[in-house]
Amino acid sequence: MVMTAHTQQDSKLVTHVTPRLYKSNPNLEIRLACVEDGLDNIGFRKFAAYIKSIHRKTKVAYVPTGNLRNLIRTLTEKNVGDLTEKDILKVTEFLAEGDIVGLCSMTQYSTTVYKIIAAIRRLNPRAYIVWGGIHAIIHPEDAIKHADAVCTGEGEFAFRTFLNLFKNGKDYTTAPSFWFRKDDNIIKNRNLPLMTPKEMDELPPLMYEDGENIYHRGKGFKPIDYNDFLNFTGLSYNTVWSIGCPLMCTYCGNSKFIEYDNGYRRLRHSSPRTIIEEIKRAISKQPHISTVVFHDDSFLALRFEILEEFAKLYKAEIKIPFAVFGVIPNYVREDKIALLVDAGMNRVRMGIQSGSEKILEFYKRPTKLHRINEATKILNNYRKYMIPPAYDIILENPIETPDDTRATLDLLHEMPRPFMLNIYALKIIPNTELAKDIEEKGLHVPSINRNYHAGYQRTLGNILVFTLTFWKLPSWLFRILRKKVQPTQNTQPNYPLFFIFVRTAYYLRRAFDHLRFMDFSVLPGRTGYFLWKFGIISFWQRFILKRYHLVKKNSKVIT
Repeated sequence: MVMTAHTQQDSKLVTHVTPRLYKSNPNLEIRLACVEDGLDNIGFRKFAAYIKSIHRKTKVAYVPTGNLRNLIRTLTEKNVGDLTEKDILKVTEFLAEGDIVGLCSMTQYSTTVYKIIAAIRRLNPRAYIVWGGIHAIIHPEDAIKHADAVCTGEGEFAFRTFLNLFKNGKDYTTAPSFWFRKDDNIIKNRNLPLMTPKEMDELPPLMYEDGENIYHRGKGFKPIDYNDFLNFTGLSYNTVWSIGCPLMCTYCGNSKFIEYDNGYRRLRHSSPRTIIEEIKRAISKQPHISTVVFHDDSFLALRFEILEEFAKLYKAEIKIPFAVFGVIPNYVREDKIALLVDAGMNRVRMGIQSGSEKILEFYKRPTKLHRINEATKILNNYRKYMIPPAYDIILENPIETPDDTRATLDLLHEMPRPFMLNIYALKIIPNTELAKDIEEKGLHVPSINRNYHAGYQRTLGNILVFTLTFWKLPSWLFRILRKKVQPTQNTQPNYPLFFIFVRTAYYLRRAFDHLRFMDFSVLPGRTGYFLWKFGIISFWQRFILKRYHLVKKNSKVIT
């Protein structure tokens, strides 16, 4: 489905001075900024690289609101690094110098973007403000209340069209894949077709120490360097190879992308050679990179022939481990896992979400429990070669019954060990199908915020989830505790001190599992750098990395 062009009135629009058409100005300055935690802003980095390649006078900046790797934040579950009003002013002074200001953010950082936009209005009322990224796509109705224009689809070619019209003094409000504010009306234009694999091959590599700027709290902007990447990403290089997801889970922003264009369910990707060259370029800039992390929504859904070509190139030319996040149980096949482990895959992150079929159906997640069990068994076959797999679990769903909560505990209790968990408290992304379902049912779930990785209640059920990560309770003890478990929305006792103890043990176990495989990529700051500098990483790669290469492949396929 595509969005058709029309206009509508919105009484909540913020009034400001914005000219309808600018005079021809081929030398206008563009300022692009990403407002998020850390530097894992892969989509923005790809977009910024493309815009800078077509418009020389473009300055790119990152505004980290915090650091997901911050130890204090992890242990205390508190926001660390929020921008102060003074920080907002310094950020704004930099951005307001642009004729066009492009902002990118996820929903949990939208309130910070509101403040930045308002400050830009005060300093430079003539600056034209464009909001893109995930929040703008999934909730354009909110973003357009603040910005002059909102990009509702893939930004590279859409922004190119807008920019050509804008700087030549033509009616830029006709640009596709955009919503525009004009005379207190909203113009909604249909989206461009999605990029083809050939077009993705022709894009420049994402920006990585290529003249970007980064904001340091209380100090201002400075050119980004390896120290910044060390601080925020450790020894990892984060990237995305494929775009799209075959699923349409109600809690996920991808469902909104698919609503605009069903083609988003088909995976699109650049050639294996292109992604290999991108990784080699990053390693040449930062030789201490010890792990490549793929954040694709569904890496294992790629065809075997494509993965085979990738694996051959990666094993021959990269020679450091890589991790695959965003794995869907339906696509875990033994032949694919064997192929990728042999090429260097040492870590997998897979979405499970719940052990209850009812809850999975509520999320419209087409994964049956038997497929989850099969996938975990396959991954467990490679426990000698990989860091224990990490499984995503969502807690605190308001429609859960005691049976649903216990079903998740049963699943975790019986899964093959070892494994780790990425545990989330359910939070709502506004404007998604889940948000509408929750509202229709008259239930309350907090909107997503910077602590959506945490914020759990200290209930017996949640404590058991953490415990089962590192200890398979004896069956008799598990049965006793299981009977006492209630859904978190039910009134029940909380055990804060015991929760802290169990949660600390959970993190210690995760750290042990990484160190057992001598994986230093998760270390923040300069710690990892010194390990590289003193030869520990090279020793690992030379003498221990051989454990990642299989002698014999298993060709078994799940149907």
